[in-house]
Amino acid sequence: MRRILVVLVVLLIGSGLLAAPAMAGDPPITLPKNPTGLPAPVELPDELDPAAPYLPQTSCSPLDMPGVLKLRDLVMSTYGQGRAGSISRSCTEGVSEHSDGRAWDWMVDPKDKQQKAAAADFLAWVTRDNGRNARRLGIMYVIYDEKIWGVYDTRAGWRPSRDHQDHVHVSLSWNGARGNVSFWTGKVSPTDYGPCVRFKGTYAARSGSPRTAACPAVSPLLARTTLGDRQYGRTGGTVKKAQALLKVPRTGRFDDATWAAVRRYQRAHDIPYTGGLDQPTWASLSPSSVKSRTATPGTRSAAIAYGIAHYGDSVIRRGRVAKAVVVLQTALGLPRADRNGFYDAVTLAAVKKMQGRAGMGRDGIVRAAEWRAMKSARN
Repeated sequence: MRRILVVLVVLLIGSGLLAAPAMAGDPPITLPKNPTGLPAPVELPDELDPAAPYLPQTSCSPLDMPGVLKLRDLVMSTYGQGRAGSISRSCTEGVSEHSDGRAWDWMVDPKDKQQKAAAADFLAWVTRDNGRNARRLGIMYVIYDEKIWGVYDTRAGWRPSRDHQDHVHVSLSWNGARGNVSFWTGKVSPTDYGPCVRFKGTYAARSGSPRTAACPAVSPLLARTTLGDRQYGRTGGTVKKAQALLKVPRTGRFDDATWAAVRRYQRAHDIPYTGGLDQPTWASLSPSSVKSRTATPGTRSAAIAYGIAHYGDSVIRRGRVAKAVVVLQTALGLPRADRNGFYDAVTLAAVKKMQGRAGMGRDGIVRAAEWRAMKSARN
């Protein structure tokens, strides 16, 4: 019986009644050998942009990145086919560069010959010559009709994927998303690895500046609350509670207004600018919900004494995320809402003010002398 079934399957494939699955490495559609592609708006340099590594979503933002907008507009004006789909989306769909604002869906109907031809031309142009044009644009990968091609693994060719049958999905690197690539600028930039996670279990803090070095060490959460994390796109009573505290319309939906309000609050209280209702944000926004704190330095005087004893031989500067910063923020007399363990603008202003009063250089760096100055000021 087994031998008969094998023979039947072979006959069906040979007759075309049962399609053979596409092999890994094969494109999802027939690609033209000499694609037209996209016209570059600048003179391209001889040097080629570094191939983007796979940089998955780490942040959550409803903003369409400028490089993605440029690519979308050029594709639509060049081919005039299909429909411009979405770029940024909610953060409720799992890991997706759409949630970073650096992915775009070009809606092209595979049943329409002209649209399918346009998609084939674009994909052929992007992937040709080991992804030369993908590197120019900062494209990480493209997906179409259940096949994916990545510039970070060109030897694998087109690999099996899922879905994306009615559109071409394009995910860009951070350089590509920001528009810092030779296709737009005529200059090659070093790899931008994107924003950094500052507290474990939270989103990365969005930044307008490229990152070419390693991220600082991730800090464990310094406070935990009874409230669950919420991000752009979520709904429910927990979101409504935050909206009441933030004084924005209580829609129960984590919308644009709520995202902007969360970001404003985080900037005002030295919390990494994730835009999400994470544990550091809840601990500041709703102190009554805090169930545990890793750092409890006590009174201002106690914090100063602890700092002298434990941090006199080290240096604390802007950008640090640690228990030491909570102790510093307490020693400076910052409000409870600002004692989050992240040294940013609020803490920097307080440190410089203290240094000025003590007749010290206002560089914002805390050393043994700063701890002693804080002690002297309390006596």
